[in-house]
Amino acid sequence: MTLALVITARKLRPYFLSYPVGVRTNTPLKKVLGKPKASGRLVKWVIELSEYDISYLPRTTIKAQALADFISEMTETTQEEVFKEKPWLLHVDNSSTAQGSGAGIVLTPP
Repeated sequence: MTLALVITARKLRPYFLSYPVGVRTNTPLKKVLGKPKASGRLVKWVIELSEYDISYLPRTTIKAQALADFISEMTETTQEEVFKEKPWLLHVDNSSTAQGSGAGIVLTPP
């Protein structure tokens, strides 16, 4: 998670320098970055991130029922028109020849 934040800060450096940034996370990132006994790489990242105005905020969870209620309220209820297909009628005159031609066919739409 820390590496992702460092890479994002590098790519969006002008924005990170101009505006305060709030990071919402479920992991205790603030505690991890504040430990004095961190590894060398983590210390480098902490120093790099310290130049920005970053606040670490807890991510709140949505209750399952609240999410279900929201989905049920916001779903549009449109009724699709159901078309009942009527069959076409095919009439033949039962005529045929050795050459296979001369049959009369009438196709009647519904």
